[in-house]
Amino acid sequence: MPQTAESRRIGDAAAELGVATHVLRHWEDAGVLVPPRASGGQRIYDGELIVRARLVQLCQRAGLSLAEIKDLFATRSRTRRVALFADKQAELQARADDLTRTIDFLAHVLRCTHPLVDECPDCVEFSRTAQK
Repeated sequence: MPQTAESRRIGDAAAELGVATHVLRHWEDAGVLVPPRASGGQRIYDGELIVRARLVQLCQRAGLSLAEIKDLFATRSRTRRVALFADKQAELQARADDLTRTIDFLAHVLRCTHPLVDECPDCVEFSRTAQK
């Protein structure tokens, strides 16, 4: 594949995506992102592959494994896609709820006037509702 004005080599693609080049190679090894090669063997990343790489990043932030991302890109089943993302959304919501409770606890402790947190009825109540 000849390099075009839109295409970039692995170093430039990595810089644009904010990742190290070894991350792109790892994604390639996992079969998630497979760039075509130039005649000299260099990987070539075009705009479409950069978009796909950004989707990989978003999916990873959502908690998907590379195997799940590979499957997501390979399947045309909306049902499977919805099920996968519904599960991840529920996991993220549970984590967000836990973080909100933790932030509320920290805010309370900063205002708390009890000498010890275990002497504070509100702190004790936070401990009763804490998730494990």
